[in-house]
Amino acid sequence: MRILFVDDDHSNGAAVGSLLAEYGHEVLRADSLELAAELMKESGAPDFVVFGMKRLPAELAKLLHVSASEDRRRRIQATQELPVLSDDQVTTVGPEAEKMRDFRNMFLVVQTKYVMGLTAKLADLRLAIDQARTTGGELEAVKRARMHAHKMNGTAGSLGYRQISEPMKVIETTYDAMMADELDEPGQKERAWAEIELQFDLAKQAGVVLLKELEKLPGPDGKSSVYYKAPMAKVLVVDEDERFLDVVEHLGRQRMVEVVRATSVAEALERACLVSLDAALLNVPERKADESFKLARELRGLPGYESLPLAFISASSHLQDRVEAVHAGASLYLDKPLESQALESAVQYLVAIRQGGRPRVLIIDDDPDFCELLSVTLRNEGLLIRTVNDPARVLDVMQEFPPELMLLDVNMPNISGFDVCKMVRGIPRWQDLPIIFLTAQTGVQARVSAFQAGADDYLPKPVINEELLARVKVRLDRSRLMKERSDKDTITGLLLRRAFAEQLNAMLADAQRNQLIFTICLLDVDHFKHVNDTYGHLAGDQVLTMLGQLLMRRFRVDDLRGRWGGEEFILAFRRESKQTMQRAVARFLDEFKQLSFQSDSGQEFRCSFSGGLASYPADGQSIFDLIKAADERLYYAKESGRSRVVADL
Repeated sequence: MRILFVDDDHSNGAAVGSLLAEYGHEVLRADSLELAAELMKESGAPDFVVFGMKRLPAELAKLLHVSASEDRRRRIQATQELPVLSDDQVTTVGPEAEKMRDFRNMFLVVQTKYVMGLTAKLADLRLAIDQARTTGGELEAVKRARMHAHKMNGTAGSLGYRQISEPMKVIETTYDAMMADELDEPGQKERAWAEIELQFDLAKQAGVVLLKELEKLPGPDGKSSVYYKAPMAKVLVVDEDERFLDVVEHLGRQRMVEVVRATSVAEALERACLVSLDAALLNVPERKADESFKLARELRGLPGYESLPLAFISASSHLQDRVEAVHAGASLYLDKPLESQALESAVQYLVAIRQGGRPRVLIIDDDPDFCELLSVTLRNEGLLIRTVNDPARVLDVMQEFPPELMLLDVNMPNISGFDVCKMVRGIPRWQDLPIIFLTAQTGVQARVSAFQAGADDYLPKPVINEELLARVKVRLDRSRLMKERSDKDTITGLLLRRAFAEQLNAMLADAQRNQLIFTICLLDVDHFKHVNDTYGHLAGDQVLTMLGQLLMRRFRVDDLRGRWGGEEFILAFRRESKQTMQRAVARFLDEFKQLSFQSDSGQEFRCSFSGGLASYPADGQSIFDLIKAADERLYYAKESGRSRVVADL
């Protein structure tokens, strides 16, 4: 991140600037407002401003408003407050601010827990060192002592505790020399044991200092940081009734849900720009239902919220409202009054939908503290994390949590990371899985061994958070791009037939297991050959593209959308009957018919489609039977004049 540090105290500026740079940030330093203005005019608005003075001068605020990008300016103006870092507090505008604050709090929790357990870790190392020495340097005893030092080196260094990691690194490398029989000259072994004792004492003294500092460090709200718990989810709740919002907020606190309140459409859209939301609950007032459905569509139209799970809350049970809710993308329709258990179930369901599209990362390391550190860093970026401390369990965990990337420690007891990597690569399903090794061994031979085992990359310990995120994101993006190329249609952006069929089979299995219903719909663009022949093939592609984009913005996040072939599309709606979906798809048809297209020569035209629906289990027990029934109804719709949706013959 680019950080501007403004302070006329040169020594403070140098200290803070070097600390930020140490963590991989690009730091711009200025000792005056004039220099700050010059820097921002040259390089644009930074991501954060660290301001060492008592208050923010209006000149600097104005300058930041002017130099911000259009999107950033909009968000700054929406808050009417300039984002700055004052003293030790980091703030900025928008979802990034929330993400940064959550990360700081959770990182502080990990640091606190590590320091609180440091005495026990040093005691274990002390015992291992004594056993290694009393056995005269017996190989297994030395390996155990080295393993303790190796863990502390990697985790303490990654948490920023160099006063612990550096002595541990010396201890680790000294044991490496012992195991390699490099200490064969007279007096070398005694000097090695003395060096280990010296480094252990340095680490122990540093641990005492850290514990004393920890006692002075308050966490969020003045409480110890070890008690901080990040919310399970952040949910936007929109309702004009402040008392209802109070009730929902109280329920949210009980369920570890952070409720983001809004009492109007404008406020809801503003909040959505400022906070990274996991879901939204929208009230449907009986006389203002259309406003709620419009808000849902506007929320789903914001960048990054195309797949935001939505639920509507209503005291009404009108069928038309439920149809409009499905069309607007509601995964749930909840009844007022909202009970605690209903809120928890709804949030869990919506968050599960949101997480369904998030990359899954498996971390394999025998050090739980290091796993927790990596988990906090990666979860803060929206990734789903599973950790494994026993490498023997890897394959079992991968069955229930299929990862999209693996972070793998090299040095583990019993089974090395190299062996785990070779084992995973031997399974056809995982031959393309991105694997990144985590290792303190950065020599040529270690790197060669990593790539020979089948790794895609390696990351040195101690880990720098920015480097970890950069490498993980690059590998995930490349892997997902390759998968999308094979699974998605380039014109519409929807699933191709094979990928859709796989997900539809999974939907069928879930419905059979839990005795649920679902509905499929086949759509076919009316007179598409005439469109191509009359207006041109580019115009025909435009029709397919717009239909695909509109399908992605409508209906629920957890519904399936695919291109079945040519001008034919297929949809699948979970837990909905064909009677409800006939109305919702007909509503979608009306919307599609309002779109205007242009021919290759500039001539304007409009299109429609016909549709046929079938529901499980009423119309069939298999995918083949359901598609056959839907196809027969689609054919009937076309024979009956087109531009209609048929649910029954």
